[in-house]
Amino acid sequence: MLEAIRKHAQGWLAKVILALIAITFALFGVDSYLKGGRGGNVVAEVGDVGISREELAREIQGQTDRMREAMGPAFDPAVAQTVEFRKQVLDSLIERKALLLEARDSGIAAPDAYVASVVAQIPAFQENGKFSQQRYEAVLRQNGRTPAAFENELRQGFMLDVVTSPATLAAFSSATSLTQIARLLSQQREISWADLAPASVASEVKVTQADIERDYAAHKAEFTEPEQIRAEYLVLDMASVAAGISVSDQDVADYYRANAAKFAQPEQRSASHILIAVDKNADAATRAKAKAKATELMQILQKSPERFAELARTESQDPGSAAQGGSLGSFGRGMMVKPFEEAVFGMKPNEIRGPVETDFGYHIIRLDGIQPAKELPLGEVRAEVLDAIRKERAQKAFADLADNFSNLVYENAQSLQPAANAAKLTIRQTDWMTAKTAPAPFNRAALASALFSADSIKSRQNTDAIEVQPGMLVAARVIDHRPARLRPLAEVAATIEARLRAEQSAKLLAQKGEATVKALEQGNESGLNWSAFKVVGRQPTVELDDAMLKAVFRANTDKLPAYTGVARPDGSYRIVRVSRVVDTSPDPRLLASVNAGLAQALQRTDMKAMLALVTAAEKVKIKPNAIEGQ
Repeated sequence: MLEAIRKHAQGWLAKVILALIAITFALFGVDSYLKGGRGGNVVAEVGDVGISREELAREIQGQTDRMREAMGPAFDPAVAQTVEFRKQVLDSLIERKALLLEARDSGIAAPDAYVASVVAQIPAFQENGKFSQQRYEAVLRQNGRTPAAFENELRQGFMLDVVTSPATLAAFSSATSLTQIARLLSQQREISWADLAPASVASEVKVTQADIERDYAAHKAEFTEPEQIRAEYLVLDMASVAAGISVSDQDVADYYRANAAKFAQPEQRSASHILIAVDKNADAATRAKAKAKATELMQILQKSPERFAELARTESQDPGSAAQGGSLGSFGRGMMVKPFEEAVFGMKPNEIRGPVETDFGYHIIRLDGIQPAKELPLGEVRAEVLDAIRKERAQKAFADLADNFSNLVYENAQSLQPAANAAKLTIRQTDWMTAKTAPAPFNRAALASALFSADSIKSRQNTDAIEVQPGMLVAARVIDHRPARLRPLAEVAATIEARLRAEQSAKLLAQKGEATVKALEQGNESGLNWSAFKVVGRQPTVELDDAMLKAVFRANTDKLPAYTGVARPDGSYRIVRVSRVVDTSPDPRLLASVNAGLAQALQRTDMKAMLALVTAAEKVKIKPNAIEGQ
C-alpha cells in the first residue's frame, strides 16, 4: 500500500519539481490558505473564509508569470491587464477555495506516508538515487522555502486530487460514439476547386472621401496612440546584495563548525515489510481478520526468519515492495507514518517486529541496516555553506539598505542619484512604454499604478520604493512623456481607404461566389477553371487551410457533386467541388486518440459541473471593486 501511494504520486512529480522553480499558486498550508482575510482588505468571501486583495494580486501575478514563461515572445502583457483576465483569476481562486472547503468538510487529509513517499521520490531531493534529508532541506532553502510550507502544498494537492476524483476519474466514452467520431475523422473526400480573383470585382469597388471620413469618425479609438512615458529607475534586490558579499575561507570554516549539525547527514535506516492491508475505517471484524493474518505470518517468521523475502513476495499486499522481497529502501525520520517510523527507529539490525498497525493495515517489519548520522566534510557542502552565509548576511544588509534606500528616494524626490550613490546602484532608463505594454518590472500593478499616475507624470518626482516581489525594491521617475494623440486624418487616410476597398472587395466577391455555388448546384456550369481532382483528409495543407477543409467536410454530400465556397486570406474566393466521399476504417491509433480526447472533454464537462455545485454550496460574496486596481 505504501508503494501504491508512491506510484499514485508519479503522475505529477514533474509538476512538483517545476514548482521548486516557479510556483504558480503560492499556497502556505491548508489552514492559512483557507483563513484568508476578513478585514477591509477582503475582496471576496467563500463560505467562512476570505480572499484578500494581496492574495488575489499574487494569483494574478503568478498566472501572468506562467503565461509569460509558456508563451515567450508571443506573450502580450496587455492581456493580463484586462478586467476579463483578472475576473477569470478571481473566479478560479474562488473555485479553489470552495474545493478546499469541500475537502476539509469531508474529512479529506493527506496521510503522512503519502507526503513522505512523494518527497522521497523527487529526484531533486536525492543523492545516488536515494532520498537525502540534507539535500531536501538545502534545495528548499535555496528556493526560499521551508519543508513545512512545501509539505503543506503537497497536502493541498492531495486534497484537491481526492475531492475532484469523481469528476476526473469517472469519465468514459461509449463505444458507439467513439466509433462514429473516429469514422468521421478518418473520412476522406475527393475534391477540385476554382478561385475567383479580387480583380473580377475590382471595377465595382467604390470608396469616396466621405466614406473615409465617416470611418475615421467612427473609429477614432483605433487611431489614437496611447499615452507613453520614458522613465529612469533603480532596482535594489536581495540577489545582487548577496552576490556582492565577500566571504573568506575562515568565515566558511567558522560557520561550518558552528552549524555542523545543519550540514550533517541524519541517520538513515533501511527496512523491509510485509503488509496486510485493511482500510482504517473498516469494521472491527475486518480489521481483526487482517491482524490475525499478520500475526500468523509473524509467528512463521519467528521460527524461520530467512523466509521473510519469500513471504513478502507471496503474501504482502504492497505490490511494489513485495516484488523486491518487501524492501522499502533507505529513509530518515519524518518519511514514514509515525507508528511505522517509531518501530523502525527502535529496532536492531535484522530484528523482525510486528504486527505494527498504521492507517494502511498491519505491517511485519524487518530492519535491514542502519546508516548512522554523520558530518559531511566541508568540501562536500562548501557551496551550501557559502550560500547560507551570503543569505544570512544579505538579509541583514538588505534590510538596512532598504530602509535607507526608501528614505533617500522619498527625501530627494526630484532625483534618484542620492539613493543610487548610497546603495552603489546604476540608474537605468526605459524605452518609450505604455501602461499596457510596460515590460518587467513595470508590469507589476503597484509600480505601474504609481509611475503612470497623473501626479508622477506631472511632477516628475520619484515613486516610493515599491516591493515588486519579495526581496526586490524598485523606485522610478518619469523623465519624458507623450500624451495620448489622435493621429490626423491625413496621416491615416490611405490605410483607411485600403481597408475599405478590401472589405468591399471581399463582400462583392463573396456574393459572386455564393451565386456561383447556387448556379452549380442547379447544374449550370459557369466556365470555371477547375483544378485536378485530389483526395483530401482533415489535415491542412498549403493549398487547403483549416477554414477550407472545415467547409469541405461540412458540405452536404447527400447529392454529389456538392459545392461550397470560402473566402481566402489573400482576398480571393475559392469554390470547391466535392465529387466523392471515401470512407475508411479508423486506425487503432486514431481510436485511442479519440478515446482520450472524449474522456478529457467529459472530464472538463464533469469538472465544470462539479465546480458549479461546490461553489454554489458556499455563500460567495464578491466586493464591487474586487478586480479594480490590480
